[in-house]
Amino acid sequence: MYERKIPIDFSCPLRLTMSLIDSKWKSCILDELRHKALRPSELHRALPEAAPRVLDMQLRELADDGLVQKTIYPELPPRSEYTITELGRSLLPIIDAMRMGRVAS
Repeated sequence: MYERKIPIDFSCPLRLTMSLIDSKWKSCILDELRHKALRPSELHRALPEAAPRVLDMQLRELADDGLVQKTIYPELPPRSEYTITELGRSLLPIIDAMRMGRVAS
């Protein structure tokens, strides 16, 4: 897994936020999860331009950062799904502004 060479500056909210959603698909994943929990295959279908390996890696990073929660159901075959956490929801206004192309003044 990727290890950051430059430590995150926790004293700066902007740098901290950017470190959480810095990659190409993380904000798209959070946007897809805003209304309901989704299985990994559903996320792959919703974001077909993203390579499955990249999506899986970014889902794992989002879970490690506490922005999404992964639930694994004890079934055969095993089933898992992702939901957005309250911390992840706190980033939705930023994602909405990005989607609308608005810049705060």
